[in-house]
Amino acid sequence: MDQELHGCATKLITEFFKKTSKRTSSSISSVKVLKQYKNIDVICIINEIYWILIEDKTGTKNHSNQLDRYLIEVEKSGIKRENILPIYFKTEDQSNYNDVVSSGYEPFLRPDFLTILNGYPGQNNILIDYRNRLKDITTKTESYLSLPPEKWSRRSWVGFYQRLQIELGTGNWDYVANPSGGFLGFWWNSQGPSDCRQYIQIEENTLCIKIKVIEKNRRRELRSKWSKLTINKAKDFGFKLTRPRRFGSGKFMTVSIYKDYREFTDGSINISNTLSKLKNAEDILHDLESIV
Repeated sequence: MDQELHGCATKLITEFFKKTSKRTSSSISSVKVLKQYKNIDVICIINEIYWILIEDKTGTKNHSNQLDRYLIEVEKSGIKRENILPIYFKTEDQSNYNDVVSSGYEPFLRPDFLTILNGYPGQNNILIDYRNRLKDITTKTESYLSLPPEKWSRRSWVGFYQRLQIELGTGNWDYVANPSGGFLGFWWNSQGPSDCRQYIQIEENTLCIKIKVIEKNRRRELRSKWSKLTINKAKDFGFKLTRPRRFGSGKFMTVSIYKDYREFTDGSINISNTLSKLKNAEDILHDLESIV
């Protein structure tokens, strides 16, 4: 009835096969769709042989061992493992997909889907509206490159943190809840012994040097020690760390901070100069690790 829409759908199915390195016949003779079968979001049965298992995520993530359970449920139905194509379909963003891949799923992300949708030449209003929605998410995620600091949205921070992951080759980000309303944080460079781990965390506008201390009776002592150490060592790098306005007393504690670490040129983020500051923070901790 709609050859252009049909062609787009066929390309999508073909990409699922490519993602999972599965081979299929040259033609798709039948597609059967099951929704919420064994609580699985979507299953597409292709040619009555291949089961494309789709876990559809937007703003949420894998939890409660659900991915492993879904695979087990499908196998219990008598489907051979080699005929199952597990797809983790994600149109928003998350820090990493390590647990997804370890569960045997292939991430199919917004850029993957947009590649398919952008090739659609037809006029289906629902598809076009959805494609525009995904494009808008991407535009807002990349807005950190052009917006002044006071106009950054949560999506701007996501895009910035994703860029840091690429540039630093490490790091994780996520929402961090606290009594003040929470923030989107980025953390990396964990080092030191298990009784007092040190790491760097960005709390949106503020760069923090933090420690993790399990033993309650040692927190005050180690918090004071590492605050002095990091502030003094920062002077060697021309990097001005200061004490936080007040110290915390929990397992994770900020010992020193650097406000407004981002560098801007003509109102836009200067990635190179910003990274230099983050590298300084790394060097401070690395130097201290060798002498403490």
